[in-house]
Amino acid sequence: MKKIIVLAFALVLILSLTACAAPTPAPAPTPEPAPTTPEPATPGADNGALKDGTYEGKGDKWQYGDENATVVIAEGKIAQVTLRRLTTEGQEVDYEEWTGVEVGGKVQPNLKQFREDLAQAIIAKQSTEVDDIAGATVSSKNWKVAVERALEQAKVK
Repeated sequence: MKKIIVLAFALVLILSLTACAAPTPAPAPTPEPAPTTPEPATPGADNGALKDGTYEGKGDKWQYGDENATVVIAEGKIAQVTLRRLTTEGQEVDYEEWTGVEVGGKVQPNLKQFREDLAQAIIAKQSTEVDDIAGATVSSKNWKVAVERALEQAKVK
C-alpha cells in the first residue's frame, strides 16, 4: 500500500512540474515574398501626369442611388474635390437630412461631414488610396471610384 501511495505522489509531482514548464515557443512565421509585379500607379500620384481642368466622374449605381465627383486639377495636382450623393432618381440628396441623426426611425450616416473629410484626405494625399469612412463604407468606396474615373480623364496621354 505504501508503494502505491508513493507512486501516486510521484506521479502527481511529475504532472504538476510539467504543467508549470514554460511552453515551447512557436516558430516565427516566414514573411511572404514581395510581389514580383509592380503595383499599378494610382491616378494622381504622379503630379506631372495630370492636365489642368475640371473633370467629372461617376461611381457605380447601387440600391440607394450613386455617388459622383468633380475634381479640379491645377498645376498638375488635385486642387479641389467635390463629392455628391445622388438618389436613385439622380437628384443630389439634402445633406441636412444626412447629419448622423435619426430620420424616419433610421439613423442616417453623416454624409454631410463624411464627404468633406474624404475629399480633404484625397487632396492631402493626392491619391484615392485613403481609408474608407466607417458608417459610409459603400459611399466612400463609390466616391473614390468616381474620383478615379475623373482622374482618368485628366491623365496626360
